[in-house]
Amino acid sequence: PLPLRVVPITIITTTILIITTTTTIIIMSSVVGLDLGLQNCVIAAAGRGGVDVILNGNSNRQNPCLVNFDESRKMGEQVGGSTPISKYKTTIRNMKRLVGLAFDDPRAKKEMQHAPFECVPFPHSLGGPPSIAVKVFFNGEDKIIPVEQVLGMMVHHMGVVAANKAAETSATTADPNALFPQDWVIAIPPYYTDAQRRAVLTGCEIVGISGVQRLMHENTATALAYGIF
Repeated sequence: PLPLRVVPITIITTTILIITTTTTIIIMSSVVGLDLGLQNCVIAAAGRGGVDVILNGNSNRQNPCLVNFDESRKMGEQVGGSTPISKYKTTIRNMKRLVGLAFDDPRAKKEMQHAPFECVPFPHSLGGPPSIAVKVFFNGEDKIIPVEQVLGMMVHHMGVVAANKAAETSATTADPNALFPQDWVIAIPPYYTDAQRRAVLTGCEIVGISGVQRLMHENTATALAYGIF
């Protein structure tokens, strides 16, 4: 199994830092911490003087954990208003509960019964039980997308949020692409199996994020944030 550590609203550099509400200059060479929640995501980065929870384009710290496939792909705060309700069949949510599970897993079956979007089995070329994918109508055609990739899209979007915020305060470049986070710590539920942990890493790699330094249990991160360790 992978070595694990966690960080919901905490950041790991050389030490664990508690999030402050003060405005800091964000340096994307530091590690960003992502609290990947069921309904919302929060990302924070180490800056000068502490750790700053990064605001999205709507000036909110919380980003809805939603990915909508329609004429264009929308994620997080972009999926606003009545979109999750009016386009519920193309708005993917609760990826956290489906990632890494086999399609025939009883836990997956229970979750898929309540999912408004269509879930289909996704076979693997190397064999093994098929995992879960979602079937969406996107850009005028039906597409089958593994749920790990959908989760990775959400993680990537959070990186874009961090990069855009860094570009606003950077003294060297205003290009968000150059400031995209390279090192990550992602909070995961403590009940995740090894397969689910690996699926999270796979989803990140699919979207081009290979710098996940740690997957940390949420309860461990909470303990670290309160200074128990």
